[in-house]
Amino acid sequence: MTTTVGIVGYVEETRRFLESHLQRPDLRLVNIISREEIMIHGPDYPFEERLETGLNRLRESGATAVITYWDFPANLLTAFIANRAGLPYASIEAVMKCEHKYWFRRVQTRVAHAPEFCAFHPFRDDPWTEITLKYPFWVKPVVGHSSMLGFEVKNDEDFEQALSEIRDGVEDLTRPFHYALDHTEMPEDLRDLGSTLCVAEEIISEGRQYTLEGYVRGGETVVYGIVESLRDRNGHTFSRYQYPAQIEAETAERMIATTQKIAAEIGYDECCFNIEFFHNREKDRLEVVEMNSRLSQSHSHLFDMVDGRPHQHIAVALALDETPRWRCGEGRYPLAAKFFLRRVEDATVARVPDETDMKRLQSELPDVVVEVKVEPGQRLSDLIEQESYSYEIADIFVGGDDEADLERKYDRAVEILDFRFE
Repeated sequence: MTTTVGIVGYVEETRRFLESHLQRPDLRLVNIISREEIMIHGPDYPFEERLETGLNRLRESGATAVITYWDFPANLLTAFIANRAGLPYASIEAVMKCEHKYWFRRVQTRVAHAPEFCAFHPFRDDPWTEITLKYPFWVKPVVGHSSMLGFEVKNDEDFEQALSEIRDGVEDLTRPFHYALDHTEMPEDLRDLGSTLCVAEEIISEGRQYTLEGYVRGGETVVYGIVESLRDRNGHTFSRYQYPAQIEAETAERMIATTQKIAAEIGYDECCFNIEFFHNREKDRLEVVEMNSRLSQSHSHLFDMVDGRPHQHIAVALALDETPRWRCGEGRYPLAAKFFLRRVEDATVARVPDETDMKRLQSELPDVVVEVKVEPGQRLSDLIEQESYSYEIADIFVGGDDEADLERKYDRAVEILDFRFE
């Protein structure tokens, strides 16, 4: 008997990858809302229209479960679809407590240590009056993804520059948030603050950064993997994600205990999540960066290479009201990484890998997976959904015996792919 599961954030390559790697031959994945539909840009974001489209496709397909394969706003759309269809998923309120970064910090402070933070309105004549922190601090919108419109602010000049870029982009970034704010039970003072609200936070990016991938089932929080996020020299930009993380057992246990407290306080249940931490080893201090109401699709190939299948296996089980069964270390490699091929300077893309390059890569490094993010003739500054410090050219997933093996394969892959710019 075939089981049909709907995907929000669907692309055809995603379906093929998941159906061939999840080890569930009875599974059929269908489009509920495509990635392309989610990324619509314009004067308004048709959240309610997308919600109705998703519900109609869910009914027409016969799907009995729904999962998200993407970040904001796909995770919010999935919560509303599941709620309206009566399917297993975290509650809308719990999802919003994760996605609204100011609301999350307020909840966090009730059960765990949190950095200093405050909210401010970027469009006020003098937003300084709302900021209670001293330099340096970090500013970002209360909703978003991929570090978009996030800036480290060290002085007045930095703040003015960050404020200018936030004002230019925050309305486009947060339009999908309007419907959720109007249709979620939340404190009135938070709702009245609006969708373009921003948050300033104490700098906590000292030490090593980790992401815990987990889920909650019947009120029990389970962490099944820890990924380390390695950064470039600027301290802001990710160079690669690596799994499994090299971390002391005691530190992992402390992070898991903090996660359990926060998930319980949020009321998060029957859904995947990931939560990010910094660990300053010298001060033996843990800092929570944020909690996301979905698993990270960026880690799918890593879990597949190390554990033998992508962690969407867990999302599907929860969506079907099943208790997930997960075993670590059954994959081909003991270590895997997602490398970000980036460029700091603006340029025009002169060349991307062609079919010959890809065949050569597949022949020489058959397990390396490449996702190209640019096209010939494209100006890097025209790319959408980029972080504030660099342009993402490609994602390169590599499995290996150790870190030296990972880096050797990555360097060779970049050489074969032969991206060029002018």
